[in-house]
Amino acid sequence: MNCARLQQVLDAHIDGELDRATSGEIRAHLAGCAACAALHANRSALRDAVRAHAPRHAAPAALTTAIHRSLARAGKPPRAREIMAGHRPSWLHAAVFACVAALAGLMAGYWLAQPRPDHPLREPAVAAHVTALASGKQLIQIASTDRHTVKPWFQGKVDFAPPVKDLAGEGFVLSGGRLDQVADKPAAAIVYQIRQHTINLFVWRSTDRTPDAITATSERGFSVVTWAADGLRFAAVSDVDGRDLTRFARLMAAT
Repeated sequence: MNCARLQQVLDAHIDGELDRATSGEIRAHLAGCAACAALHANRSALRDAVRAHAPRHAAPAALTTAIHRSLARAGKPPRAREIMAGHRPSWLHAAVFACVAALAGLMAGYWLAQPRPDHPLREPAVAAHVTALASGKQLIQIASTDRHTVKPWFQGKVDFAPPVKDLAGEGFVLSGGRLDQVADKPAAAIVYQIRQHTINLFVWRSTDRTPDAITATSERGFSVVTWAADGLRFAAVSDVDGRDLTRFARLMAAT
């Protein structure tokens, strides 16, 4: 099992859709590959977030019963032959299809009416932060307090230039950087320290160039601040007080 093959089957593995032998190969690869282990953690966190927060609606009992009866009466291939022979669908089929269409429209309307999150990758960013802090994971690949050392290090490793600022005068000391992933997106991770707290600033490319204002929230007890500018997405994650992290984000976003 190599990295490329694992990325192709990772979602199926997380959903328990693979055979035992393939799943065993994946587990063995994850035990020895930090990058794939981080990707696995991010995908798992995203799945959990979707399950926890996406709206789910059970079909009405009457609709379920009607569909089961319709399927039982329709059987298998004869349905196609009946249509070929000029038979029209029964009123029951029409009623079932109408109910299904109405329910689908109702669910779609409900979903569209819900407030959109400021950015759907907040939870994966937290997962990447936790993974980087875990024992055995390399938090910093280029260690330096000099932004002129850290920023050039990313050249050729990512297809964008992440902003790296010297904010030591504001209490945020640059520690270095590394390559990471947020969900399946390659990201630059720039590491800062304030007092005894680590800040991971994740930066990745976005196809949507629409800027987003700075938005502060919390996920799993961590402070998270997100924004977007110049075709880049930003997520700052830390266990520091949310007001400190918001101040950090404003300093980073300032031109």
